[in-house]
Amino acid sequence: MSDALANVTNDVVVRAAAGLQLKNALASKDEDVREQYQQRWLALPPEVRQYIKNNVLTTLGTETTGPSTAAQCVAFIAMTELPHNLWPDVIAVLSHNVTDASSTELRREACLETIGYICQDIEPEVIQVQSNKVLTAIIYGMRKEEPSMRIKLAATNALLNSLEFTRANFEQVTERHVIMQVVCETAVCDDLKVSCL
Repeated sequence: MSDALANVTNDVVVRAAAGLQLKNALASKDEDVREQYQQRWLALPPEVRQYIKNNVLTTLGTETTGPSTAAQCVAFIAMTELPHNLWPDVIAVLSHNVTDASSTELRREACLETIGYICQDIEPEVIQVQSNKVLTAIIYGMRKEEPSMRIKLAATNALLNSLEFTRANFEQVTERHVIMQVVCETAVCDDLKVSCL
């Protein structure tokens, strides 16, 4: 499924279906079923998991329709592995892809979307130590100099999802000032989807 998702020559529908199948192999609203899926994932050989992770990471920013199924896949894999101290660099990679000037708009948006998904569903203490990297990417995407409203929207959504575990950042006066300045600038954005979020 990860090969079909990563293959940019495949039809958009095929890629999306493959991504959803992969995500659904890890995700369930039923907590017991989700736990079974996660244990099944963790039981895979490390080289198989790494191959799939490489595929879904490189897919970020290559999908032309949204929401990104690759973002959902990366998020669910991260939510499965991070509590077990696996894939510790995923947040750093996503953050770097957002702030890297050579990243495409689609890649930056997909990485912010991924960060938002992870922040929305993971236990806050799992990534608390990485809150600075998360906030760096989010603030970079929300800054007033960012020309893309899609990126601003993805970053603003990610901020909303990250509030529970970024509490320590808000307790620091300098950090709180920077965050609130960007939030205020975003609130007066011309795009209503962004400013009304």
